[in-house]
Amino acid sequence: MSNVFCRALALISFVLFASVSFAQQKTVSGNVVDQSGQPLIGVNVTVKGTTQGMITDLDGNYSLSVSPNATLVFSYIGYTTQEIRVGNQTTINVKLMENTEMIDEVVVVGYGTQAKVNLTGAVAAVSEKELADRPITTVSSAIQGLAPGVTALSASGKPGDGASFQI
Repeated sequence: MSNVFCRALALISFVLFASVSFAQQKTVSGNVVDQSGQPLIGVNVTVKGTTQGMITDLDGNYSLSVSPNATLVFSYIGYTTQEIRVGNQTTINVKLMENTEMIDEVVVVGYGTQAKVNLTGAVAAVSEKELADRPITTVSSAIQGLAPGVTALSASGKPGDGASFQI
C-alpha cells in the first residue's frame, strides 16, 4: 500500500510542479516605432483575449508581465495591427506599418477622433493637387478660397507675419 501511496504522491507533485511552471509570469518589454524608426506614443499593447494591457510611453517603450504562451496585440489608429506570440522572448521590438486604407475612415477633430460614418457637421478637405497649381508663400494663402467657410486673414502684408483663420 505504501508503494501505491508514494507513486500517487509523486504523480500529484509532478502535476502541481508542471502547472506552477506553466503559470509563471515573465516581464516582456520593448519599443514600438513607425516605418521611419520614430517612436510611437500611445500604442495599445494588450494581451490577446484579456483586458490586460498598457500604452507606450513618450519614447515608444512598454513593459508587461505575461505568461510565456501569451500573444501581444499592438494596435494604433492609422497603423496595421500586429500580433506577436511571446514564447521565450523577453524583448519584443515592433515596427508598425501605416494602414492607408484605414486613414480614409478616420477624421481627426480638435478634441479627439471620430469614425467618418459618425461625423456630423461640415467637413472640408484640401488636396495636394489643389495646392500644386498655386503660388504659395504662406499656409494662409494656400488655404484661402479652397475650403468653403474658411477665411484666412493676414494681420499685415509683411512676409512671415502670422495669420488668423475664421471658420
